[in-house]
Amino acid sequence: MKTMIAARTAFRIAGCLMLFATLAYGQTEMRQTGELIPTFYVDAMAYASSQPQKSRVDVYVQVPHEEIRFMKEGDTYIGRYEVTLTLFTGVKQLVHEQTWSVDVPVNDFAQTSGSRLYSLTHRTVDVDPGSYQLNVVFRDQESRKSSQVKKTLVVTDFAKDSIAVSDIMLVSRLSIAGEKKTIVPNITGSIHPRSEGFFVFFELYCAPRLDSADLLYRIYDSKKNEVYRRSVREAITGAKTQIFMKVDSASIPMGTYFLSAEVVVQDGISGKSYRATTSRTLNVRSLDLPAAVLDVDKAIDQLVYIARETELQYIRDGATQDEKHRRFMEFWAKRDPDPSTQRNELMEEYYGRVQYANQNFGHYMEGWRTDMGMVFIRFGSPENIERHPMELDTKPYEIWYYYQLSRQFIFVDETGFGDYRLTYPTTDLWGRTR
Repeated sequence: MKTMIAARTAFRIAGCLMLFATLAYGQTEMRQTGELIPTFYVDAMAYASSQPQKSRVDVYVQVPHEEIRFMKEGDTYIGRYEVTLTLFTGVKQLVHEQTWSVDVPVNDFAQTSGSRLYSLTHRTVDVDPGSYQLNVVFRDQESRKSSQVKKTLVVTDFAKDSIAVSDIMLVSRLSIAGEKKTIVPNITGSIHPRSEGFFVFFELYCAPRLDSADLLYRIYDSKKNEVYRRSVREAITGAKTQIFMKVDSASIPMGTYFLSAEVVVQDGISGKSYRATTSRTLNVRSLDLPAAVLDVDKAIDQLVYIARETELQYIRDGATQDEKHRRFMEFWAKRDPDPSTQRNELMEEYYGRVQYANQNFGHYMEGWRTDMGMVFIRFGSPENIERHPMELDTKPYEIWYYYQLSRQFIFVDETGFGDYRLTYPTTDLWGRTR
């Protein structure tokens, strides 16, 4: 049943894309599964290891149920998938590889989908300190669908300094029973802007004779403006101290942020002061928006390729940010190909294309504003691309072919710095002369 629903949804999306904004799916040459929007999430943190001269890397893999194809077996539904984890050095030398299978049983059909239901697995690897490329591949065993997440990982040598701190983990849930703390990590790295706050966790490593540490937490926005600061003193409980701290995120607007924790320890005997820092990025975003949308105002501007000017103006005229958000969601709700699900697949596809354009076509301006970005967002991946980077007596150019639409687009790099401009057709996508 889930397979049939997914097929119908895909058909509706394709139809909506064609009718709504002449968007079209194409065979992808530039885009591969999992590169546009991750279908699953990976986070990796480095800690001190019990093995000499090693550090420990904890890798967490979170797969939403909606990415797993469940099959009915008796009174339950079973989803099965496989994860392959590889670690490479900076010179592409393989240092670790492992594959494991995961069974996900659920009791009723409603639990087989939904963006807030997920399967979480975890593996630990002991490695030499250094820089690594982490690759994680998810494969659904029933649908054979696969996607990949790549991350750069810097593993600290926690033994070389007098004090050291591990990487920061964002905590989704924290429960305390006496002295025991149980944590569920936040693997997506996203925080809801109106939540009651969130916890961060990391470990402090130092000499047991030291008794306390002063901690300074700061959060910066993308323009390096400080939006949050908190100072606390923590008791040192031994050679390894686990530290939890709650961050009040209610006043932090949507966006991408940089969180840092600075630890200062004073040695009362020698009078020396020791300092260590750790940091990570995090996203504050609304749960009803795709992962690619972190700024509603910018997301509204990015509707320019598919919305009428009157629609754009109506959304922008919202008296408050909440009203703009509501009107923005109304715009997309009218175009949801499958309102019976929590996801709006058309909105995800559109902003996935915007994200891809920003990552691949930007130069002097954001990728979504470029000519290549405009065409990609409107029509998706070309079915074929002719690239002519260096030819005698011609400037670099590319031809994108959309055979199913009987269209082609020619881009010329007039400056030689990757600034490809649309030269054919000579009218824009709305039929106006360029």
